[in-house]
Amino acid sequence: MKGLAGLIAVLALGALAMAFTKPTQAAFEAQLEARLLARIDAADPEAAADPVEAILLTTCKLGRAQCAQLIRSLIALEYEDKVLFSRAEVRLGNAESASCIGALTRIFCTER
Repeated sequence: MKGLAGLIAVLALGALAMAFTKPTQAAFEAQLEARLLARIDAADPEAAADPVEAILLTTCKLGRAQCAQLIRSLIALEYEDKVLFSRAEVRLGNAESASCIGALTRIFCTER
């Protein structure tokens, strides 16, 4: 019986820790901005097949913060605050989307 009570206490403490350390909407926003900046930095304008795309990528690299803000304004982030975790759907129009789960101060995303 002591083992079962101990297990229940550990699970309760774990759930309590999860409830108080789940990422907030601001954390999801910050993660999204960091990922946008990383993609801008990783983009190679010389590898673009379309000349217009190459010009846009080059321009975006020159003003990366402003470019990230512009792209962010086109992205919809739907945040849900659950009891033990948080969840967000990220969409850029109808083309790209990602589903993110936040727990224990970490955010995990899968792109579709």
